[in-house]
Amino acid sequence: MKSFLLILFSLFLSPDSKATGKAYVWKTLLPLEIRVGDVVVRKGHGTWTQYFINCSSREKRFSHVGIVVSNETQCTIVHSDANEWTGIGAVRLESWHGFYADALECAVFRYIGSENVAKRFATRGMELLGVPFDSTFDMENTNRLYCTEFVRIVINDTLKTNLVGWTSVCDKRVVALDDIYRSGFKRIFDSQWCDTNSVENCKDHRK
Repeated sequence: MKSFLLILFSLFLSPDSKATGKAYVWKTLLPLEIRVGDVVVRKGHGTWTQYFINCSSREKRFSHVGIVVSNETQCTIVHSDANEWTGIGAVRLESWHGFYADALECAVFRYIGSENVAKRFATRGMELLGVPFDSTFDMENTNRLYCTEFVRIVINDTLKTNLVGWTSVCDKRVVALDDIYRSGFKRIFDSQWCDTNSVENCKDHRK
């Protein structure tokens, strides 16, 4: 545990991008045709951002994840988060605009199997509303769930298989962001496809 805390501290010291004040058009344009069950990821600039980015072994870009549960009157996302200073939080619902309010990057992933199966991701996620946030990042304790652990359980419980795995960080099992979409999902939108100052550029990629 001591060695894990040391590497955790070093990860926090890694350089990280800060908000630039640019108008990120993807925050107000729902990318493509968002579906229930889509997995959405973001890069923020909070205390835990660089830790989660550095846990990934393939794509070190994103720091938080959720699942789309509604796209009717507005796009609603279920995710597990907490106050970055107290560690207190839970699985909760948030609008697309709230989820991405302070985000620097965005991507959307879609399950490559049946759309009806993907919709069951949303159903399972809603069943876990209110489960406390796991600030100890202990995968053995499923009574508390951190962000990626929550999505992993939702997907694996629904599929009844371990599609989403985990990554070892200093001999501790952690669900990295890129573990979530490593297999079984395709990227249908990425904020890197958009010019931050051009709505037209984003629209071209939405076709």
